Amino acid sequence: MSSQPDTPAERISDLLQAAARRTPDAVCAVDGSRQATFAGLISERDLYAKSLLAVGVRRGDRVAMATPPGLDFWVVLHAATSIGAIWVGINPRYQARDFELLISDAAPSLLVAVSPFDDRDYVAELAPLLTPATPIVIHGPAHPQAVTREAFLASGHSVSDAALAAAQAAVDPQDAAIIVYTSGTTGRPKGAMLSHRAIALSAQVNAEWMGAPHLSGAICAAPVNHVGAINNICMNVLAGGGRILFHPRIDIPAIAELSAREKPSYLVSSPTGFAMMLASGDAALKRLSNTRLTVFGGAATALSVLEQIAPYGSRLSSVYGQTETCGIITRTVDTDTLEAHATTVGRVLPGAELRITNPQNQPVADGETGEIQIRGPYVMSGYFNNPGATAEAFTPDGFLRTGDLGLIRADGNLVFVGRLKEMFKSGGYNIYPVEIEQAICEHPAVALAAVVAVADPKFQEVGYAFVQPEADSVVSTEDLSAFLRARIANYKIPKTFVIETELPTLPNGKLDKVEMRRRATGG
Repeated sequence: MSSQPDTPAERISDLLQAAARRTPDAVCAVDGSRQATFAGLISERDLYAKSLLAVGVRRGDRVAMATPPGLDFWVVLHAATSIGAIWVGINPRYQARDFELLISDAAPSLLVAVSPFDDRDYVAELAPLLTPATPIVIHGPAHPQAVTREAFLASGHSVSDAALAAAQAAVDPQDAAIIVYTSGTTGRPKGAMLSHRAIALSAQVNAEWMGAPHLSGAICAAPVNHVGAINNICMNVLAGGGRILFHPRIDIPAIAELSAREKPSYLVSSPTGFAMMLASGDAALKRLSNTRLTVFGGAATALSVLEQIAPYGSRLSSVYGQTETCGIITRTVDTDTLEAHATTVGRVLPGAELRITNPQNQPVADGETGEIQIRGPYVMSGYFNNPGATAEAFTPDGFLRTGDLGLIRADGNLVFVGRLKEMFKSGGYNIYPVEIEQAICEHPAVALAAVVAVADPKFQEVGYAFVQPEADSVVSTEDLSAFLRARIANYKIPKTFVIETELPTLPNGKLDKVEMRRRATGG
């Protein structure tokens, strides 16, 4: 496998143009009754891009968009990035504080809102956070504080083809294309700047190992302000010449129905996603019968879960990545065992370097735990408007400090040990929550688990576990303690277990450990 294609695309627009040259009339996106071909997407992109130019948006300006997954998202992202503007996604599940943090940091030159959505008026919610001169474009019914999509697109006819071509030609592959705000699991979110080159090369190298036939179709129902949707699904499918099936929210029965009708070949999931599918019965699980490639990450997936997924016949790959690496940066391969898929995240993508280092930033031997560091063309350019955080994020020789702990085992695969900031000491021992979470999830009655640290007068810190049982299952603290005693050292077993019907999540679907710590510490 070569590290990069022979003639790699280096801008997002290059990815779209390449796909359109191969199959211009193939459907590339479906959103309910709406759909677009590759050639049609370019036409819609160009008209929207002209409209952006008409209202004064220029290279480097931020175009913020509050939107569920859908064709509107895909058109606006391509339009903004094609002229050098930077697309910034806003999750519709955000609340006032989230909106304020993002808008104040990104300082967008224009806001696009798909509104109303789920009975919320996003124009009314976001307008007070913008400067009076910032235009708002609404994809929806007319609103007194916004310009309708139709009126906005009409303004684009005043911009010539030559002016559009000049703006598109001026885009440099190293320019930031998208700002993705980190999930805020450990503190204030930061805006990772992902360049055209990083996104385009990441998509191509992923499409190469995944294989175009396996990317012929994928459902995107995940929040589109997150790399999981933007890169792991949409850009990879675009690079593979496939079709994106948009659905506005994570709704397992509706997605199962869409899957039965459209038979997508590519699935991006997580322990949470698998738990939801397994709890929903045959209708949701039939989705796996048509899936040819299933990639999963975000947390360790228990072997007992994969044993239920594997019989459906899909290729499986456990992946690891961050916002700062354009998503997927490591993957397991077809020849790995099911145990390896469950307990490791494979090897680094071709073209990138991975090393494990000690606190002195020195590489450690295989089998030793240290910080995972990544260097290569898929890594972010830095954090927007935050040079201090950018400097802290990189080593002097250019490796990204992921803040994650891992080790390289004898077969060369990377084991994700945990997050550096989540590791805690109990009675002098280093405790990694992910190890305990994976052990808890091996219990047949458990769907999800999360472990946080709380202060303890005797041991300094101890584990506090939140557990979500499988549907129609019952599990007790005594059951879990006895189960864990046969699997992990006694000092690792949490001192407290809280059983909840549903664990709290962030707007991007990840488990919300900040909220869990708040609950565990009583406020």
